[in-house]
Amino acid sequence: MKDKTILNIITALGLSGLFLLFRKKGALKDWFMIYLCKTLVSTLLDGPVVNKKYVQYPHRYFPKAFDSNIIFLYVLFPLSCVIYNQFTYKMKPLKMILSVFLFSGPMALIENWLEKHTNLVRFRKGWNGYYSFSVFSFTFWLVRGFIGWIRFLDKKQSSHQ
Repeated sequence: MKDKTILNIITALGLSGLFLLFRKKGALKDWFMIYLCKTLVSTLLDGPVVNKKYVQYPHRYFPKAFDSNIIFLYVLFPLSCVIYNQFTYKMKPLKMILSVFLFSGPMALIENWLEKHTNLVRFRKGWNGYYSFSVFSFTFWLVRGFIGWIRFLDKKQSSHQ
């Protein structure tokens, strides 16, 4: 399959996931906040990695405007974080911490496969799937911790009123 076809399929799946995901009942404002927070965190972490050319995206949308794969950065990665937060919403801390591997593991494996078999992702300067796995896991935990902190502050404020 050509790289452009794979990219288009990934894009279609990601965009359709957005519509399905936010139809889920529950804390809709939390899901949007997680999505936006994950987008910010991803942008801040991806920028230096791409600028130092550890990871390159030779085939991407809008190559003159973006050095990163915008579909991954602004759709798939934040979407997966929302799903992770929905999945772990009522979990105890240890289960929540361990559950991240159900999300970051497959993502790192897929990225590794794409790096080896397509021209969508290129690892350079010693970067590998283990680094991606670590970054994915860390950012899932970071955003999960942030939303947990926001929920705690909201609950605390509500109890004082």
